[in-house]
Amino acid sequence: MWPSPPSHLGFLVHVVIEIPACLSFYLFPSRQLGVHTPHAHAVIRQYAALILASVLVAMVFVNKPLDDTSGKVAGALAIYHVAPSIRSVNRLVTQAQLQKPIIISEAFLYLVVHVICFVALLRDAWCALYKENQT
Repeated sequence: MWPSPPSHLGFLVHVVIEIPACLSFYLFPSRQLGVHTPHAHAVIRQYAALILASVLVAMVFVNKPLDDTSGKVAGALAIYHVAPSIRSVNRLVTQAQLQKPIIISEAFLYLVVHVICFVALLRDAWCALYKENQT
């Protein structure tokens, strides 16, 4: 039998994945946009601050045992990963329509990473809330 992953795996995965994203959004906002606009850069950098806030929240729960609160936070963070996944799927559809490679693409990588985060956090939420109801 495979060993079970640590109960805080979702939080840890979120931290590891979102720190580089946060830095990228903050340091290189032009990569997210096709056109250089200072106002849009401010919005992208604000998004980086929100990602950083989610990372800091996740870091609080990395070493704590799962309970009702951590389960709800894990569920909320899991929901966050739905939007980037949808955005990646939309980019993949566009790539397919243009007959560009799909498997070896940035959009495919982002989809895989966000699905992994979503599943890991959803697992933490499920385990915490299910465990809480069993006691």
